[in-house]
Amino acid sequence: MPTTAFIDDLNEIETRHIQRLSVALAHTDSGRYCGILHIEVRHRPHRPKQSAVVAQMATALRTMLRDNDQLFHIDHQTLGLLIPNIAGISHALLAANRAQYLLSEAPATQQHLHPHIGIALYPEHGENMPDLLNSARIAARDFAQDQIGVYDPSRDWLGQQLARLEAPLREALAQNRFHLVFQAQINGQSLQIVGAEILLRWDDAVLGQVPPDQIVEVAEHLGLMDTLTRWVIQSGLRQFAVLRSEGYRGSMSLNLCPSNLADKNLAMYIANALEIWGIPANTLVLEITESALIADIDAALKQLEQLKSMGCQLSLDDFGTGYSSLAYLRRLPIDELKIDRSFIQSMAHCDKDAAIVQSMIELAHRLELTVVAEGVEDAVTAAFLQHHQCDTIQGFYYSRPLTLSAFKTYIQSMEQAA
Repeated sequence: MPTTAFIDDLNEIETRHIQRLSVALAHTDSGRYCGILHIEVRHRPHRPKQSAVVAQMATALRTMLRDNDQLFHIDHQTLGLLIPNIAGISHALLAANRAQYLLSEAPATQQHLHPHIGIALYPEHGENMPDLLNSARIAARDFAQDQIGVYDPSRDWLGQQLARLEAPLREALAQNRFHLVFQAQINGQSLQIVGAEILLRWDDAVLGQVPPDQIVEVAEHLGLMDTLTRWVIQSGLRQFAVLRSEGYRGSMSLNLCPSNLADKNLAMYIANALEIWGIPANTLVLEITESALIADIDAALKQLEQLKSMGCQLSLDDFGTGYSSLAYLRRLPIDELKIDRSFIQSMAHCDKDAAIVQSMIELAHRLELTVVAEGVEDAVTAAFLQHHQCDTIQGFYYSRPLTLSAFKTYIQSMEQAA
């Protein structure tokens, strides 16, 4: 579809939403509310059946509509129901329960549906249709109990972060206010520096130090993650080139986020950046988490195969925390497992976690993968990992994340100690 047609479609959708809310408000008395229900079937039917499922939902729900209620299509598994002139949440909950009953009691010839329903009210949860729809969607997906949820701003972590961080984050990205730090990775046997992970930092004059997970979460939601990742790649490789020019021969690791694996141009961008900064591809380690693979494993595998064919090293980060990590090991073109810090930091007082870590190391070595343990903060844990042949150790016990100049000094001190 041409870009102009796509924009026209979006404008048409927005216009319809504005009209729907205007009509609903016109039929809402003073002191009463207008509610929106986000009605979503969680399972994803095969594409030929998607239209049939939505049609079935609409047919069932039409029997409950009052004169001024509006039922409309959101996507292939979701309907919206705008209900004007209601007393409040209790009235909206009655409507949600009625919708749930109608969809679950389908005729024998149709599919029984068990939707998740989210509720939002105007104006408490949004003063325009996009905000109301988003609040209802969040309620359906994050706050639903027994498949019905009511939007609660106090529980909407992402909404709070967006309100606090969106404008400052956009400004920081435009004005290059982020910086990177390096955390050393130590060989478990020689105790020499063999690599470094680069980590994103943002120190805002008003907000203070913003945690990296908040930066990533908000950037992902705003569609800025590709731009931010490109900044990290260019800035990281530029500083890596400085280190290499001064004799450093270790690797550099950086993290990829879920949306990065959907970027078809990522591999080409990384290849160009490596060429610009004169970095051998096999010295760059790209870390991925299992959550980055779940959305579309086949598309993610194609992306990883491209990166692997370029010569980059691939690492599975936070290993042990996902539901299907062992199944993924058979398919992923990875070189390294990175054991999640939650196991590492509890080993000293939990024999089961110590046994799990030992088994992970042995499994990885049988699969001819190297192992990195992150989050190592004490001598006992480091000694355990060394005894069990963990390849690489990372954590505060050896070094906190450091600026480039401080990391250079750390390298020199380690070389002198050797």
